[in-house]
Formats: sequence, C-alpha cells, structure tokens
Amino acid sequence: MTEQTTHIDAGQSKILNLDADDQGNFIAFTDNKTVVTNDHNLKIEIDLRFPIIRRLDNETFFIADSRTEKDNNGYISKFSGQLVKSFLAGDGIEDIIVHRNKIIITYFDEGVYGGDGPNGDGLAVFDFEGQQEFGVNSSAGDMVIADCYCICKHGTNKVLFYAYTDLKVFELNLDTFKFESFETPNDFSGTSAISSTVDKIIFHSSYNDKRSFFSWDRNKKEVIKFGDYSPGLTGINNGKFLIYGDSGYTIINPTE
Repeated sequence: MTEQTTHIDAGQSKILNLDADDQGNFIAFTDNKTVVTNDHNLKIEIDLRFPIIRRLDNETFFIADSRTEKDNNGYISKFSGQLVKSFLAGDGIEDIIVHRNKIIITYFDEGVYGGDGPNGDGLAVFDFEGQQEFGVNSSAGDMVIADCYCICKHGTNKVLFYAYTDLKVFELNLDTFKFESFETPNDFSGTSAISSTVDKIIFHSSYNDKRSFFSWDRNKKEVIKFGDYSPGLTGINNGKFLIYGDSGYTIINPTE
C-alpha cells in the first residue's frame, strides 16, 4: 500500500469538503466560504450547511448542500465568481461525481424516502445546465435504490455504485443510461467505498470489517481480503481512494 499526502494552504480556515484525483488536481471548500484549487482561491457568498464541491471543467465548479427543504441547493459557478445556475439537486445527498460531462448525485435513505425531488431516484444524473437527464428509481419501475452507499467512475463512460437494499454492485452507462446489476459476494456486504481497475473492483470496509480492503475479480468470481486502513475513504479512479482532513488530503493506493 502506498500513500501520498498533500497539504493545502488555506490560511486559518478548515476544509469542509474536498475532491482530488491521482494526478494532483484538487478542489476544496473551507469554513470561511472559500473555494481553493491548485490555481484558484475564490470567496463565494452561498450559505451551505453540509457542502459538497466538485470541479466541472477548467472554468466552472459545482457545489451543493447535502440537505435542503425543497429550495435550490445546487450551484454551478465560474472560477471568476459568477453564479451560472442554481437548481434543486435533491435532499439527502450522499456523494457527487463528475464524469462524461455529467453530474451524478447519489442519495442516502432520508433523501430517497423524503420529500419530492430527484432524491427519490436514489441516483440522479444532471447535465452541466442543472437539468436532470436520468434517475434510477423512476426509470426502473420498481425501486432499486433505497440508500446508495458508494459510487465511482468506471472506464470512459460508466459508473459503478453499490446500493441497499439489494446490496449489489450496479453499472450505469452514461451514454445510454442503461444499467445492470451483478450478483455480488457477501464478503464486503455493506461496503462504504468503491473504486475500479481494468479487471477488478476494489472495496473498503464492510458491515463486519470497517478497515479492510476487498478485491473482487468478477470474471474469476474471486474475492481477496487485504490491507488495513481507517474508515472514511472515498473511491476515486484507478483503484485508488481519497481521505481528507482540515488542511489537506491523502491518496491511498492499496495493493493485494
């Protein structure tokens, strides 16, 4: 297992939310309402109780409040400071990833079973204008997601997510919006983080083991348990994971 830690100079403020990749690119939001990236430092005037921030492209970013009472809680802004769009991103946001020019938002159970909105879909896909293009539960007919535990990018045009109540891994194609589920081993039941490589899916934590990694080779139908790391990881790309603190972040590359 290897780790790479990066310190972020945010002055006296603390990081409230952060996203990063394994190439050294990051975007963070601090408790004094400042957006910090590798080359931007921008103060914004948006009230957010539980912020989640993601970069959209070189010019724009997306920030949302995880909880809302039917008010707009998603904001697309330029790094110049201009607010481009606000929209209802849904209540009970669990995670957000940006892939294939899409904003993919997942929700936990309080959102799914809460008020009206995209949160009822369990997983919703938006374009960069804030228009919802797809929702899992409304497209499936019967509810598939009661609580989306974790999600990650998968290849050039797909995402993988792990959801309750079936406790299965699902694959969603962002071009066609077709999704399928896979019979999933119980070894990592209740996992809280997921990442993928070319031939394997890596998980961290389970209901019964909060610290181990699990490697699942779907073709060989084989699960290998390995490694040890504290809870709170988020899966990113290339089988790697992210964890952040008040003043920086660490990329973890687990190896079997």
